[in-house]
Amino acid sequence: MKHRLTFWWKRLLIRLRHQWQNGTLFFMLAAMALLPVWFEPHTQQDSTVQDTLFVIDISESMNVRDVDYPRPHSDRLGLAKATVREAMSVLPCGSRMSVGLFAGDETVVLFEPLEVCRHYPAIEQVVMRLESRMRWIGDSWVIRALVSAIKEADKRKMNLMMITDADEMPHHSAPRLTDLLEYKGKVKGLLVGVGGEAPQPVPRLGGALIDGRQQITGYWTPEEAVIEGNHPNLLAYVKELPPGEQAPPGMLDEVGEHLSVFNRALLQACAEAADFDTAHIHHPQEIIKPLLQNKFQGSALAERDARWIFGLAAALLVLAGWFRQKVKHIA
Repeated sequence: MKHRLTFWWKRLLIRLRHQWQNGTLFFMLAAMALLPVWFEPHTQQDSTVQDTLFVIDISESMNVRDVDYPRPHSDRLGLAKATVREAMSVLPCGSRMSVGLFAGDETVVLFEPLEVCRHYPAIEQVVMRLESRMRWIGDSWVIRALVSAIKEADKRKMNLMMITDADEMPHHSAPRLTDLLEYKGKVKGLLVGVGGEAPQPVPRLGGALIDGRQQITGYWTPEEAVIEGNHPNLLAYVKELPPGEQAPPGMLDEVGEHLSVFNRALLQACAEAADFDTAHIHHPQEIIKPLLQNKFQGSALAERDARWIFGLAAALLVLAGWFRQKVKHIA
């Protein structure tokens, strides 16, 4: 038995030496080095990350079609969704992100933070399928919604990026920023404005989807804005009007809630009160520069794909085998 083992051991050594000489051993080792790749190995590394809560305004004014992306006369909500998708694509792997919606005075977070690269396809589908029918109220109180969003971001230790037209409903002549000032500096954030700066009628949507969009069935009128309770001094007069009849010219000049415009002044006032940055964008790629600032980035242990390590080892072994064959051929 001992002699038999010695015989087979010698044969194995001879074969290995032969494979070493002709380079075959290196190719075999390269194939073995690639085996772990099928199990998607990962490693933990100290990495630059940018954990961010994205909050999208889905109030009724976001249905106004006064932006030119992806085509002329597109709605503000579509630009907001595309902007979040663009922002996701440039966040460093290892970053956590979550998405929230706001309408009225409340921010609702759709899901808890997920690693952006691993979960990109699922998050992208969630974002791009958002629509205005998900809102639970048509009005929007931007300041109070921002306070709510800051609380949600602070709870999760994340930056905040809110996208809105900053058009409050009902309108206020002077914003009350007292509550927002209490949260100044709580989180790092960016307020992103969308929409045009010329007043546009707020559409009513309904019917079947065409090209992925609900169709406009009408527009809000000044009389309907009064009925909603925004101007109590005019409510009795408007209620006395026969159904479908409009008020005489000039009677409802103070009413503006049936029109919408990007409110730059309010956005900037909110940003100053919360110590946030601002940006007014017309195309999703315009978000990259204001978003990727050093002050929004941090350092944390993050998972990194380790398949490249085994791929590199296999490539080096193949190169060594090829070189060994060349040397033998020359000799």
